[in-house]
Amino acid sequence: MEKITQFPSPGRPRGSSQGYFRALINDKPFTTTHLQGHLCLRSELAGERTCKIWKVHATGKVAWRRTVFGFFIDQSLEPGTYDLVRNERLTAVYHLTPRQQAQVYHSRDFQHGSVTLHECDAHTGRLRGAFEFSMSAIDFTVSQGEFDLRCRPAEPFEPLAD
Repeated sequence: MEKITQFPSPGRPRGSSQGYFRALINDKPFTTTHLQGHLCLRSELAGERTCKIWKVHATGKVAWRRTVFGFFIDQSLEPGTYDLVRNERLTAVYHLTPRQQAQVYHSRDFQHGSVTLHECDAHTGRLRGAFEFSMSAIDFTVSQGEFDLRCRPAEPFEPLAD
């Protein structure tokens, strides 16, 4: 099997005024069809929302399979490389729908993973970085991941009136 080292032209996915998101999944390219980035407050199970996060949602395909990436990054993180498996201020979710049963992988389940933030400017909304993660026990690898996008402020959260 030939290893892919060139990405297809990222074009401009729907939902994104600027930016790209790309990766190889087991050496097959992820083709982004929809990309969204937001600056928002993290959902909390209880209490008031106080933690500001970058939320990146990329939908696309790997071959013919619908695939979704979600990244949730604490806005207090500065440029640098972070362990995706053990850092509670970073979360990644990989969702694959091969047939009728979806497969969902969460960063707490990864055996290896990292995110490198090259730029994370809340004033301009620019978020740029790279990522990789794997679960060797099931022969699953995401490599050469890159993103560069402008995140918009999310709509303010309005609690329901009693």
